[in-house]
Amino acid sequence: MALVEKLPFPALERTVPQQPPVPQTGASGARPQRGLALSLRQRAWRALWFGARMVLGFIWWEVILARVIGAERVAQNRMARLTALARRFRNLAVELGGVWIKLGQFLSSRVDLLPPAIIAELSGLQDAVPPEPASVMLPLIERELGMPIAQVFEEFDPTPVAAASFGQAYLATLKDTGEASNNGAAAPRRVVVKVQRPNMEAIVRTDLHALQTIVGWLKYYKPIRRRANLDALTHEFAEVVYQELDYLQEAKHAEQFNRNFASDTGVRVPRVYHAFTTRHLIVLKNVEDIKILDLEGLESAGISRREVARKLFETYLAQVFVHGFFHADPHPGNLFVQPLDVETARAWRVPIGEGRPFRLTFVDFGMMGTLPPTFVKELREFILAITLKDAHRWVMSAQRLGFLLPEADLVRVEHAIAQLLDRFWGVTVSDLSNVDFNEMYAFAQEFRDLLSSLPFQVPQNMLYLGRTANILAGMLTALDPEFNPWQALQSFARDFDTPTSSPARSFTQSVVGEGVKLLRQAIQLPSQSEAFFSRALSGQLEVRAQLSQASTNDLRRIERSVERLTWSVTFAALLICGTLLFLNQVVVLAVVCSVFAAISFARLMTV
Repeated sequence: MALVEKLPFPALERTVPQQPPVPQTGASGARPQRGLALSLRQRAWRALWFGARMVLGFIWWEVILARVIGAERVAQNRMARLTALARRFRNLAVELGGVWIKLGQFLSSRVDLLPPAIIAELSGLQDAVPPEPASVMLPLIERELGMPIAQVFEEFDPTPVAAASFGQAYLATLKDTGEASNNGAAAPRRVVVKVQRPNMEAIVRTDLHALQTIVGWLKYYKPIRRRANLDALTHEFAEVVYQELDYLQEAKHAEQFNRNFASDTGVRVPRVYHAFTTRHLIVLKNVEDIKILDLEGLESAGISRREVARKLFETYLAQVFVHGFFHADPHPGNLFVQPLDVETARAWRVPIGEGRPFRLTFVDFGMMGTLPPTFVKELREFILAITLKDAHRWVMSAQRLGFLLPEADLVRVEHAIAQLLDRFWGVTVSDLSNVDFNEMYAFAQEFRDLLSSLPFQVPQNMLYLGRTANILAGMLTALDPEFNPWQALQSFARDFDTPTSSPARSFTQSVVGEGVKLLRQAIQLPSQSEAFFSRALSGQLEVRAQLSQASTNDLRRIERSVERLTWSVTFAALLICGTLLFLNQVVVLAVVCSVFAAISFARLMTV
């Protein structure tokens, strides 16, 4: 039971109380508890066995065989191996559920990290969660409500409209409480009832502990360890997972999100019915609007897809760069568009642009990201560098954010970023997705030293922000293939000039500061040029040269290749000598040669 009972993240133990057990009496109550404990142990060992096979397979192919038969031959069928691994993980996640479904869904959205073949294997997990039967879930709902379902709801559909990894959602109608509609009749309150699956907290605790153990194994591999703080990333993942288990916390998130956009009439947050909300059950106003990627529905309603894309992008800019609190699960099922008539839009002061006016509706606030103010400030500097096409400023900001490894060749990174900004700054989303292969190949050839060393890492606080950005990019492309994010970034300063954070003012001050700096450099240029030529003509000019990081890496690779060749020849020679001596019955010397051959082979494997 130690594996089940241990919390992987002690700091979270205070904020995640135990799920109240279902009341049991007598010996019959002990049996379900023993059965649950046995089930948790079995799922933990299944996950650990999968992780062990994955790690051992990686060591065999990428460490041992890569040194024996060459990295090129190992790379030939690498994609097929990774795709098969993703398929096995998908099957395991569907069978176990819990955190493994959530982890697979998270990975399936990281199109920036994983190749399309693996994304295709994992994408099936988005809809692969089988629902629990009504006989299991309806008693849980009544237990959380503290009364029969019929006393709270006029109508209740026992067939779930959605089945997620942690909970299920049902449609219902609350009983009349005296609220009236415009015509004076009682207003039917259509709601969504979301309830947590049974024993979910115990399952999540077990899964996260198994995940932490597997991550501990991965930390022994230096290339993985040096590019990400795996402990911090796992903790960030676990913290958000635990937040999703607390529906009271989700209700607070919805309220905070609503307060953040109180002055934005174009954003809508459904009402939470706190009287019926508990830690494991939440009742929300049903949103019967158009799903954001229902393109035909948007066009039929007369809503401009371009306007929806622009509003979505600007709303997320505000979430990240103004509030530091963002919706981290913006998949199409959590975003809706509410059509409005012109009179209603004017009465509610909703901006009227191209096409029919609308409000953007956010639902499901279980997965939210929080960014510290210092991190938000640095992110603004990062975006400002992109807007100004300042590669040096981008590199400095990326380094402070933690995107670059300490040993990264900043000069080479700056040259690469400068070329990317010159080529892609200002192009539309569709142009970005249709870049010519020869152009990218030429770029890869020029900066192959960077691509081979990969001086980038995943910083803390970027796990869910990166995932959100990837999902958002896909949605923007579907809504408006000609959407231009560069123009939206430039207008961000004007559209979100708030008195609290004032990004517009800081943006304007930064631009003015850049102009003053350029003017100062222009004034100093004549005197600096005179000093340079004076030193050159008098022979006092000194030139210092240093090998670039790329050249240093090339020399190290050559050195390792020579050392590997030396030990290979030594191993082969000792093995042949030992074999010949053994055939000639010189057993002692044959054993000595065999021992030294084994030592040579071990040294070869570590080069």
